[in-house]
Amino acid sequence: MTNTKINHMLIRLLTAGLFLVSVTFVAYGQTREEKTAAIISQWDLIRGQKTNYKYRLEPLKYQATGNDSIRIIRLEKQLSDEEIGKKVSSAFNETFSEAEITTIYEFIQTSAFEKFFKSGEIYQVILSKFKDIDEEIQEITGNISKQVEPPIKKFIPVPVDKEDGFYETVDYTFETADKDLKLADNPSLSLKDIQEVKKVFNSYNNRPEISIEFTKDGAGKFYTLTRDNIGKPIAIVIAKQIVSIPKVKSEITNGKASISGDFSEKEIDKMIETLGKK
Repeated sequence: MTNTKINHMLIRLLTAGLFLVSVTFVAYGQTREEKTAAIISQWDLIRGQKTNYKYRLEPLKYQATGNDSIRIIRLEKQLSDEEIGKKVSSAFNETFSEAEITTIYEFIQTSAFEKFFKSGEIYQVILSKFKDIDEEIQEITGNISKQVEPPIKKFIPVPVDKEDGFYETVDYTFETADKDLKLADNPSLSLKDIQEVKKVFNSYNNRPEISIEFTKDGAGKFYTLTRDNIGKPIAIVIAKQIVSIPKVKSEITNGKASISGDFSEKEIDKMIETLGKK
């Protein structure tokens, strides 16, 4: 082995050693409370709990009366970021030892944590392995249900001065009319996040609809958008119009979306043309 190769090997070992020392020093330089707070922040646990309870309480506000209305107000005060943080921290203290907290704290600083929990990459790869099964189930479902046509709610596109894309809705309640929807200032996903867009026909009613597949980055953004808006509608804007406001039932991890409704095939073709522009 030449001196150059030996030097390169020593440099790599030294670099790796310094990294491990650095991580260890950072971990043990923090208190248990600080490490727990960092873990909770990285996992976005406070917002997750807050969103969950927000959409459980929201519909009750318009139905509750008397003492129940007062109870809802009291519950909302108990669900501030500070109060939720206290409860989540308490759960960590009951569940994990000091050493386990340190282990988790070190893990959230690694690329493995980012790849597993943040990017959604592993979910995309796992789903791709089941693509053949998903397609067969979809075909069987279509064969069973093709005699049944579900009712279609007539949605009238709403003019809006926004760029094309997928938007969060703001200040939405169950009584908000379509025409009164308020959108976030900027889209959560724009045209650059779309990898492929095409026309397909719904297996239930043979109506044309738009099938969208996002880029790798777009799939991650779409997962975040749907995860953070469960129980709320998201708005799809095309050519200065809200063309669809699907309500999110659960987070979507496969990086795909569809736009359906009472559209003619010509309207579908025009929207596909717009979405295909970068």
